[in-house]
Amino acid sequence: MIGREQETRKFRDRAAWFNFVVLFFFGLVVLRLYHLQVMMGSELRRYSEANRLKKEKLFPPRGIIYDRDGKVIVDSRASFDVVMIAQYYPFTEKVDKRLRKVLGMSEEDFERKIRKARKEKSFHPVLIESDVSKDVIAAIEMDTEEFPGVYIEASVQRRYPYEAISSQVLGYVGEVNDKEIKSYSRFGLEMGDYVGKVGLEKTYDEYLRGVVGAGYVEVDARGRRRRTEEGKKLFGFAAQTEPVEGSALHLTLDMDLGVAAYEAMKKNEFNGSVVALDPRNGEVLVMLNFPTYDPETISGREVSSKVWAQLSQDEQRPLRNRAIMDHYPPGSTFKLFMAVAGMAEGLIHKDTKVDCKGYMRLGNRKFHCWKKHGIVDLTRSIKESCDFFYYKVGLDLGVDLMARYARMFGLGEKTGINLPGEESGLIPDSKWKMERYQTPWQKGETLPTVIGQSFVLATPLQMANAFAALGNGGFAYRPYLVKRIVNQKDEVVREFKPELHRRAQVDPQILDLAKQGAYEVVNEPKGTAWWSRSRMIGFAGKTGTSQVRRFDNIKAIKCPEMPYADRHHGWFVAFAPKKNPQIAVAVVAEHNCGGARAAPVARDVIEAFVKKYPIPEEELLIPKALPAPREVAKDIKAVTPAEIEGDEVPLVEEVDE
Repeated sequence: MIGREQETRKFRDRAAWFNFVVLFFFGLVVLRLYHLQVMMGSELRRYSEANRLKKEKLFPPRGIIYDRDGKVIVDSRASFDVVMIAQYYPFTEKVDKRLRKVLGMSEEDFERKIRKARKEKSFHPVLIESDVSKDVIAAIEMDTEEFPGVYIEASVQRRYPYEAISSQVLGYVGEVNDKEIKSYSRFGLEMGDYVGKVGLEKTYDEYLRGVVGAGYVEVDARGRRRRTEEGKKLFGFAAQTEPVEGSALHLTLDMDLGVAAYEAMKKNEFNGSVVALDPRNGEVLVMLNFPTYDPETISGREVSSKVWAQLSQDEQRPLRNRAIMDHYPPGSTFKLFMAVAGMAEGLIHKDTKVDCKGYMRLGNRKFHCWKKHGIVDLTRSIKESCDFFYYKVGLDLGVDLMARYARMFGLGEKTGINLPGEESGLIPDSKWKMERYQTPWQKGETLPTVIGQSFVLATPLQMANAFAALGNGGFAYRPYLVKRIVNQKDEVVREFKPELHRRAQVDPQILDLAKQGAYEVVNEPKGTAWWSRSRMIGFAGKTGTSQVRRFDNIKAIKCPEMPYADRHHGWFVAFAPKKNPQIAVAVVAEHNCGGARAAPVARDVIEAFVKKYPIPEEELLIPKALPAPREVAKDIKAVTPAEIEGDEVPLVEEVDE
């Protein structure tokens, strides 16, 4: 090797450097393993666990809703949904066909869900079918190998034991959408959480919703939920935070009276609304709209597009809360407040008499009464609903005084009930007319206004509240539906008390005269609601007819012969008992031709109240000396419902000078 020492030394140095590099990197690997296994072992173990445990939301039961007697009117039940994660699902014809068969879905609906799953992010769970049966749950869970990426997820479904009764008031729930998520961000809600959509479910959602919990479910590498305890548990999970049940609402609603109102509207085939209040405090006893719907059909994680289309596109508007969202001309129910205004201003009194010839002439127009009444005093003008009497009252008062007294009883403004969408109605005056139309008020506009036509508009809730104030001495309370909110520990979170909204400063004797006229409407033979009086109690009330559209020959046309959409609405508003009212009821029967036809609905609700809440006999004021309904004595000329069909609807007729 003489002469090659230099070359040997060079290779020896290279070998040394190679060994050094190998040892260096080996040392780095050892150090890295030490760092991962020893220094970061606990943290990495958590990551590893998280990789095989899938986080799931644990939805709490929403708070129960009770009526005033403690009857459950809304609660929750467990339900199970079929959910898919696209990154694990093969999207093959074989698996698709098998899954569709298990779910019993139509090919069209299934394809729509599959398309949605393909479009979503691969790791995002997509709902395939909600609230499935036990058979579907068993088929999927016991054969998970056949359905990769498909699993059963527990959820909570709202239940409405009284189905369609007061559904527009109670509302329904659904998943929070893109538009709502911002307004609910302060509560930390995410897509997939449930919120109230309308009605009380929405107004008190913060209390009803509860707190969503979180849990971890063990899954395999393909995202399928593992069975725990050797398959004994179907939905085993390790809870991280327990869900907290929502608080309960205790309402003022009386479902026994609600059922009576529902059956009366259904029996008479009326569309419209029924509202009943307690005049002593403003508690809402009944708020019913007809037609109606079962909220459970659209409440939950998924709503059938067909069901939603049927409800939302129905011309009869079953989703709408007519009691607060629709306003109508109140017709002759308005006359009671005009009688009060005339007496309070000293323009009329108990013995004031006028000669009703069937019309009043003003300029070149004739304003007709619904019949020729002859000599009419104050009480008879209310009992027989004489338009002519109130034409004179209106001309003497003027529109501004008329408006002032109507507003004393809360008409023309929102009642303030804690429900979304309430309308204010309208009580016109000269200032409103100038601002709205830039023209002064005309005398010819006063005459239809004083009998509740023309520009005057009121909701059923407003009319019930106004009559409650008339009956109780002028005290208008703010209507309310919730008495108290109680949490899961049975602690009162919030309590609601009666709130006096306004008081009509009117002599009680004046109110008593108006109440007497309303009593005779129902309980004397020529009263417009005589045929709807009760054998149980002598209640007070007033009929009214709301003209839907103007006809020049209205008196020549029989209302039932008109197209349905053109027929008059019927009003009947009442309170009972007469002296110290405990219930006030307003009924609107749309397109039914007159208030006399709406009166039996209010009677049925009042009688249901009397059966449940006994009233002292001396306050019942049953007119025992009068014949029973449909057994009118020959010597008494009673007005029949057919004769007062379309009563109080004015005919304005042009005449030659």
